[in-house]
Amino acid sequence: MPSYLWARLTWSRALFGLLILNLTWTASLFIAPMLLAPGTFAWPYAQYPLVAYHLGAANQLNYEPIWQTLWIYPRAVYTFGDLQCHQLWFRSLWINGNQLPIDARMTSMYIFANFGLVAAALAAPSTSSAQVMLNAMPGFLRRRLSRLRPERASAIIVVAGLLPVAVDGFTQLFSSVTHYESTNVMRILTGVPSGFVGGLLIGAMLVSNKQFSVDIREMRTRAMRNGR
Repeated sequence: MPSYLWARLTWSRALFGLLILNLTWTASLFIAPMLLAPGTFAWPYAQYPLVAYHLGAANQLNYEPIWQTLWIYPRAVYTFGDLQCHQLWFRSLWINGNQLPIDARMTSMYIFANFGLVAAALAAPSTSSAQVMLNAMPGFLRRRLSRLRPERASAIIVVAGLLPVAVDGFTQLFSSVTHYESTNVMRILTGVPSGFVGGLLIGAMLVSNKQFSVDIREMRTRAMRNGR
């Protein structure tokens, strides 16, 4: 990796640490099911009477009887996934005959959040999170969005990233009226902009915080020199 890119990626230690953490988690989503025997976590979970035919819900632990049978690494990954996601088999991706720890949309979001974090790290720093997000955009978008105030431009970026998920998710939520069930392909596609923007937003906040600390340190250094 060129030294300049490495310097930019590691300039904010908090951002670099978060990137490593998210990359590790993203990789674990695919590694954990590969380490299990095929069919260990596969609907209808007939070998586990307490959860057989059970449809999980988000933000709660649904499949603990299954996780208790796993060794520590896949158990930790699947338990953390369970706490975040409903883990519905028909909305999930599969590897090695096992469901991934989270559903297709969330898997896509975590993958592309890494790209958002990298984009924030490589963007020109600023004490304004909105300006960092704007700086991270491709040139043709940045030139058009620069006509607006950074705060308004960043709001447009966030809305544009989250809107596909909102439309797809809420249309599916009211399926009794809309008769719509999203496909895994659509979940993956809508997760791309959402994950990227989420990573970019968090990364921009960390970059702006770092730049603020740098500016304060430089001001103190100049004040000390002038006071001599």
